[in-house]
Formats: sequence, C-alpha cells, structure tokens
Amino acid sequence: MTIQDRKEANRYYWIIKGHLIPETWSDTDVITILNTYFRRIWGNHEACVHEYGFEDAWQARITVS
Repeated sequence: MTIQDRKEANRYYWIIKGHLIPETWSDTDVITILNTYFRRIWGNHEACVHEYGFEDAWQARITVS
C-alpha cells in the first residue's frame, strides 16, 4: 500500500466520520475503507464540504510519524 492510497483512504474516512483512520489499523482494514467508502461517497456532490480540516490533520499525522 502506498502513502497515496493511505492518504486517500483517510480522506474518505474523514469525509464520512470526521477524523482520521487510527494508525494501528492494518493495511487490509485501510484497503477495505478505500473500497467501501469510495462507494458511499460516489455521486455525493456535497462530500467536498466535509473535507474541511483534512489536509491539516493529515499533515500533522505525517509530520509526527
């Protein structure tokens, strides 16, 4: 799994749940999020509204890691 895949999965999770995926989750769990949450967001043209704050949270995570 690439860092881009992990970031995209976290973005989807952020849109739906409002926070990042826990760092302890396995790659398999993250791939599941990537696939299932994509389907949940597909066609939801308001999803971008819920992205607010994601980039800051993601940057904070990768800076600490």
